[in-house]
Amino acid sequence: MIISNLEHFQEERHLWPAAVQRGIDYIVNRKLGEAELGRYDLEGDNGVLMYANVQESVTRPFEEQVPESHAVYTDIQFLVSGEEKICFYKLHAGAKVLDNKFETHDIAFYESDPAEQETAILLKPGMFAVCFPSDIHRPNCAIHEGQTIKKIVVKVHKDLL
Repeated sequence: MIISNLEHFQEERHLWPAAVQRGIDYIVNRKLGEAELGRYDLEGDNGVLMYANVQESVTRPFEEQVPESHAVYTDIQFLVSGEEKICFYKLHAGAKVLDNKFETHDIAFYESDPAEQETAILLKPGMFAVCFPSDIHRPNCAIHEGQTIKKIVVKVHKDLL
């Protein structure tokens, strides 16, 4: 997982995979933070290699959010407005899958494991988290109470990494 913000992007970008750099560049240069809600194809036929979802959602209590991971796409979760807590831990052999939708939607949901120590990160506007397929993550968690957030999730196909 990578956690950063636009303030440090230029000085840190050389440390990250080129596709992650391009994903952040698309967010900034195409002004996706100002874009209408929806999907935006960025690379490949019909955006199969990289696309962005501009979305709004309401954060919910940690216990109501279900951990998830992806097999094909890496997420760049960029917060435009509001605040959210995103929690994560590494995928491991003992992780119990609740709902496997890898084949149809490139997502699997996991049982919460009270023994698992999830690391929580507070995202504020301009910050982003890069969640690789080996990162189980629990996005959209409320800090204190639910609030509407706007975020951009750039999906980067594994063939680009």
